[in-house]
Amino acid sequence: AKIFKLSVLDLRIWVHLGCSDQEKFNPQLVSFNIDLNFQAPPVGVINDNLEDTVCYSRLVKNIKNFCRDKKFNLVEHLTAEIYKVVNESLQQNRSLVTSINVTTHKISPPVPDIHGGVTFTYCAAPFKKE
Repeated sequence: AKIFKLSVLDLRIWVHLGCSDQEKFNPQLVSFNIDLNFQAPPVGVINDNLEDTVCYSRLVKNIKNFCRDKKFNLVEHLTAEIYKVVNESLQQNRSLVTSINVTTHKISPPVPDIHGGVTFTYCAAPFKKE
């Protein structure tokens, strides 16, 4: 079987994230992994044109802009919101993408004895904006 996947790995952003006001006061470093799975190779594979694939630079900029000045209680909610940002960033390439996979890694949660952080993954097919 052939696999066509674009991955953005370890996108690190400081985010106000936590259940208590004290935890949200200082931003925490989170890392995002984003996979876009394609049903067929994007045309950019053949013609080498940026317009014919997903621009991951624009995707990253949209995620950073979304996270700026927002506060989140839960890593689950943050992940679902980033999924929506990714979906909206696909624009004309949405029909090629069979699934979007977003994993958020809260690198240093303030919980004793957790040494590898906490992750939450949201994976779904892209949705059409109504």
